[in-house]
Amino acid sequence: MHRSLLPLAIVFAALPLAAGAQSAKPALYTAEQAARGAAVYSQSCAACHGTQLEGTAAPALKGSVFGEMAAAQSLTAQTLLDVIANTMPQSDPGSLKPEDNAAVTAYILQQNGYPAGTAPLANGAAGMSDAKITP
Repeated sequence: MHRSLLPLAIVFAALPLAAGAQSAKPALYTAEQAARGAAVYSQSCAACHGTQLEGTAAPALKGSVFGEMAAAQSLTAQTLLDVIANTMPQSDPGSLKPEDNAAVTAYILQQNGYPAGTAPLANGAAGMSDAKITP
């Protein structure tokens, strides 16, 4: 390797490690809660947001397009839960039970690479307002 390119190669080789260290995602839900959320999502959300959260009649809920929207809106886990609780499903806003809203939020977090933890996701729980949504 040319000597002047070696420092660049070292910098680029270190980038994924640094980026990964900065983007650790908190565990805000349980695996069981996300599994319940998948069932609620399938029944109440998939018709508009797509079976794979890819977006059809409504915006995508995972992937780069979702990430751009989440970043533009400074979306956190708490604001995501609030949006779901207050405005979804669009045909009957606020009709889901609070535990269903939390389960759907958990499922969306799971599908965006957030790890499961030991405590269920709940409105106002520790870390919810600090957890920026990133796919």
